[in-house]
Amino acid sequence: MIGADQITEAGVRLAARAGRDPPPAWDLRVDAEGLAGDIQGLRHAKHQVLMRAYQARYMLLPDETRGGSIVERLQRHYDPTEMAALEVLRHGLEAELIGPLVDAARRAAAGRNLDAYVQALLPALRDQPENPFTAWLRTSPHAEAHYRNFLVQSSADLLAEASASAMGVIGEFGPAQSALFRILIDEFGYGAHSKKHSVLYRATLRGFGLDDAYNAYWPLFDTAALELHNAIHHLFQNPRNFFLQVGFLLFAETAYQRSTADHFRYLREFHPDVDARYFSEHAHIDLHHTRMVIEEVAAPLVAAHGPEAGAEIVAGAEFTRAAFDAAGAHMLAVGRAFDIAAVCGKAIYAAPELDRLGAAVTPEMALPLGAVPLQIGGIGMLTDARAFAIFPAGAYGRRLGVDA
Repeated sequence: MIGADQITEAGVRLAARAGRDPPPAWDLRVDAEGLAGDIQGLRHAKHQVLMRAYQARYMLLPDETRGGSIVERLQRHYDPTEMAALEVLRHGLEAELIGPLVDAARRAAAGRNLDAYVQALLPALRDQPENPFTAWLRTSPHAEAHYRNFLVQSSADLLAEASASAMGVIGEFGPAQSALFRILIDEFGYGAHSKKHSVLYRATLRGFGLDDAYNAYWPLFDTAALELHNAIHHLFQNPRNFFLQVGFLLFAETAYQRSTADHFRYLREFHPDVDARYFSEHAHIDLHHTRMVIEEVAAPLVAAHGPEAGAEIVAGAEFTRAAFDAAGAHMLAVGRAFDIAAVCGKAIYAAPELDRLGAAVTPEMALPLGAVPLQIGGIGMLTDARAFAIFPAGAYGRRLGVDA
């Protein structure tokens, strides 16, 4: 198991590599101070380090260079010695943080037939009730603040959407590769930058007055958001998980058909001026992606490699279901806890101000802090940190105006 001292050391090295006032895309910092005795904080910092390890494996450029040589800065950001040091930690963190989730999914999938699984999965996902989060928002007097938090937390992955799955396409593995590549190019707008899914997501962020820079909101990511990001990257950044990757696509492309349609309808009804193309595009194109994954990827792979491959695809789908469910349940729990604090007069709904964010706080750290204000994701401010103690494990806050 990776210890607090190793995470602290990694944090020092990452901060040095990021340099002073880095642009968000090249901000490598993590919350690696004061981890002793804070179980929640240590777990969160481990997920942050793992996120940095994954992000280091694909190309990032800031929207603009903040002075100095862009070439020298690029050399430092992708320094091979520092990347190798981070890679050593990566494997231990994957085993500790993500490995148990994969093991549970494989147990759930043991002996299951892929054809029977697909026949049950498709109608179950397509005919399920409205997404629990958007259904709850319809009853909330503070829906805008909670939706803003959804966008902030989801930006961990969606502002570089499909960058992880792109790593599952390179190589040489037969006709399935070409089908996967066709799905991938849809995610990247089929070569039209204005239609790239991450670009569409940026437009939705701007509609809620949020910063659309990649990684801008990393200080506000809850542990659950990091875990979902890292779970997806664990699949696609390890070639040994190839069949699990196909299972992810099977579940995700099918689930997105319904969930993105729910989000699109919600935005059209309650925020008609916001650009919702990100969700309408998914609700449309993912119908075709599901068919492609089943007919052109999963079925040929099982025909070629046998039922063992099918069971692994089912495991990948169940792994994805569990990861999505955990993230969704956490989002609701945080929103409800904030509403309780607001009813008690200890919370204000407001957009986050990135230049005021200070030291990190977890719920188990909250009581001794007293009447210290905290920013909670994209929802707003707790005026008294002690109210944070009722939030679920994995929630994450930032002091406001202190230790910034």
